[in-house]
Amino acid sequence: MTTETAILIEHLSKSYQESGQQHVIFSELTMQVSRGEFIVLLGRSGSGKSTFLNLISGIDPPDSGKIIVNGTDITGLSEHDRTLFRRHHIGFIFQSYNLIPTLTVGENLLLPLELIKRVTRKDRDDVAELLEKLKLSDRFHSYPDRLSGGEQQRVAIARALIHDPDVILADEPTGNLDLDTAEQVLELLDILVRKAGKTMIMATHSQEVIGKADRVFSIRNKSLYVS
Repeated sequence: MTTETAILIEHLSKSYQESGQQHVIFSELTMQVSRGEFIVLLGRSGSGKSTFLNLISGIDPPDSGKIIVNGTDITGLSEHDRTLFRRHHIGFIFQSYNLIPTLTVGENLLLPLELIKRVTRKDRDDVAELLEKLKLSDRFHSYPDRLSGGEQQRVAIARALIHDPDVILADEPTGNLDLDTAEQVLELLDILVRKAGKTMIMATHSQEVIGKADRVFSIRNKSLYVS
């Protein structure tokens, strides 16, 4: 039986210019992720974990190499087309939640659907159902600043899942949470993503996440290693 590839990365390199000097973040990275896998990406602050996720999502372009997500080479797309691809196929969970403060919880969740011009009655029902699973049914009309950190991160998870993306990218999703809340959020994320058969890559420095992963990689010395 063949395993379907969700993400294929070939010879990926990225650098940036600062004060007239070129700084290499990583060089010639290669990685294959199967559909439904949960991958954990470890590395110290500044190692390039966030940059790696930004490249996979199409937020940033690489210097060289290919990134193929569900059969689409996103490195061959324009910035506009990468944005459209991301809106349809990728869910992104940020450490800082990135909820829009002037929108209610419900409006934050409906926003990804509005961006792809898909807000049906079923979609609104899906929002209510997802909030119920997250034990946030009573927060639909609340604004983000009225929520605890754990509640905000659960809303951020819901927003990343609401448009039914193929790939979930999570950048230090528990970095701003206390240990107990972080464990609850990780357990919830693991259940929701695995139940739906999604592919997930989570960048973290937390050793507690490792036990939940199918495979663990580390970025160090500008290269990618299996841990």
